[in-house]
Amino acid sequence: MRSQLITALMLTAGSALTGALFTHRKSGGMVGASIVFVLGYLVAFIQTELVPVTDAGGHIEPLQTNVLYNTCFIMVALAILSALIGAAVGSALYEILLYQPYQVIRALWQRFTLRDIAARDTAAMHLQARLYQWHLERWVAIIVMLGLFFLASQSGNLFIISPEADIHGAPKLNSIAANVPSFGTTKVVEMQSILMKTRRLFEIYLPPTYNTPAGKNKRYPTAYLLHGSPGKVTDWVLAGRAAESADALIDTKKIPELIMVMPDGNGAPGTTSEWGNSGNNKQPLEDFVSKELVKYVDQHYRTIPDAAHRAIGGLSMGGFGAMNIAIHHPDVFHSVIALGGYYNATGPIWGHSITYRQYNSPIIQIVRTPQAKTLQIFLGDATEDKLYYPGALKFAATLKKLGIKYTFVREPGGHSWKVWGDELYEGLEWVNWGPIHNAPQAIHKP
Repeated sequence: MRSQLITALMLTAGSALTGALFTHRKSGGMVGASIVFVLGYLVAFIQTELVPVTDAGGHIEPLQTNVLYNTCFIMVALAILSALIGAAVGSALYEILLYQPYQVIRALWQRFTLRDIAARDTAAMHLQARLYQWHLERWVAIIVMLGLFFLASQSGNLFIISPEADIHGAPKLNSIAANVPSFGTTKVVEMQSILMKTRRLFEIYLPPTYNTPAGKNKRYPTAYLLHGSPGKVTDWVLAGRAAESADALIDTKKIPELIMVMPDGNGAPGTTSEWGNSGNNKQPLEDFVSKELVKYVDQHYRTIPDAAHRAIGGLSMGGFGAMNIAIHHPDVFHSVIALGGYYNATGPIWGHSITYRQYNSPIIQIVRTPQAKTLQIFLGDATEDKLYYPGALKFAATLKKLGIKYTFVREPGGHSWKVWGDELYEGLEWVNWGPIHNAPQAIHKP
């Protein structure tokens, strides 16, 4: 859906450019281009969103009309701004390329038709009236532009996540027990990282009974979910519907209650972190997740602090990171969910060492790590994801050759949140946590 929106906005700008270039009418080009956007994209988008939507478990997700209206207003603002830019470029090209030829043709036409081309002084408006009109028009234009820019500033999630994000709300669920809410809770937490030498954020999902008397003595398994690039700590909840999936699966008793932790995987500006320990040793994100973050969560929340009750998953770059970390640390994570990921180390973060790149390439390192054969592996991908789907097939073939058991779920679609959200639902249901019991003594704070 992101690519469709971007394509529609580019076509809008192109239509306005063409109109202004060949007619020298900026306003006409903008209006025409905006109509093209509405008829060619927005109407179809609205019709699609009005169709009932269910989550991966078949639960109806109610339409949030206020979010749909707001999304449409933002899209229209983006379309008008795109048309404005296109019209401005078209008008400039007209002045550069077509104005002089047009004047020559016009002069010749007037001469041959014996029309008087002498300049005429049309009746001028009174100076005060002209100034009043100028000020009124400019103030209206300024107010309109400020409104458009404000709406456009709210468009981040349309491009980073998806245009349809949050248009459909969480399914209505029943409480799993008396005096227990139907939904878990999420919050963003800040912690001091000694390894990263900075404060780091993570979002945490706590299950329905966690903050109730019914759960005060319970301990819970934990899933760590890694975002892609670009990404942030709230992506899995906002776009991947991780909390909604967990709520629905818990409500239908398909999975035990669990804690989910979604950390920040962004590193130094200008390059992707790959959720790894950088080749220059300045960015130890893998160690942060597998050692420091896990220890912090086990100390501050009622987890079951053993590998059998920990899973790690992710999408795209996070899918790569989850598999890479799990292979390196099978003593920390017993289950791994890799969605839309890749399995070879790429990018400048690893440095120039071929050996180090191989160590951080799951498709190579899993062959060299006998302990990794104990991992529970869930692969998810989209059959139309031309960039990463072939690599997933190759990795699955490697697992089969090694005799490592795995589950591979494939869905129609591309590299998108719709696919990742559905596959996360299946992945959470797939994890075999083993018996949920009162855990051994939790790790104490130092």
